[in-house]
Amino acid sequence: MNTEITEQPTSTDPLRPAYLAAAALAARLVDQVQILPDAIEAHRGLGTDTYGVRLHYGTGLTAGRGVLETAGIVEAEVTREDVVVDAVWIECRTTVDGIPLIARALTTTADADQLLPKSDMAEAAQPVPAASASPAAVEVPAVFAIRPLAAMKTSTVGTDE
Repeated sequence: MNTEITEQPTSTDPLRPAYLAAAALAARLVDQVQILPDAIEAHRGLGTDTYGVRLHYGTGLTAGRGVLETAGIVEAEVTREDVVVDAVWIECRTTVDGIPLIARALTTTADADQLLPKSDMAEAAQPVPAASASPAAVEVPAVFAIRPLAAMKTSTVGTDE
């Protein structure tokens, strides 16, 4: 099925130029990268008149390299967010010509370590609270024993409780 549009849009929507600028940025970036994103999204920010671009590179080492390549083109910082065991977002967030840009990929921890090693600061242990002479100043996390409801119900069967 081949659909061809021959008429120009009749809408005079004031947001059209912002959308077209975001779409043009996406096209410009795709022309410059070697690794193509899996999906490209032009989206309007919630409650704003600004359109942004999201480049979704997908998953894996090559996807992460796509984010790094995009960040190099737009001269932006790349971050990593270790979300769960063996799942790490590699992401670039910046503004190009007034247009918000996000490029992201989901990688394994091993791939993320290869692409963007954790900084020594990120691996530092949690700070130890300062010692205090007052017992009231000591914070102790609450620990509650959790018993399944079924176990609680069966333990009372046949007793006088």
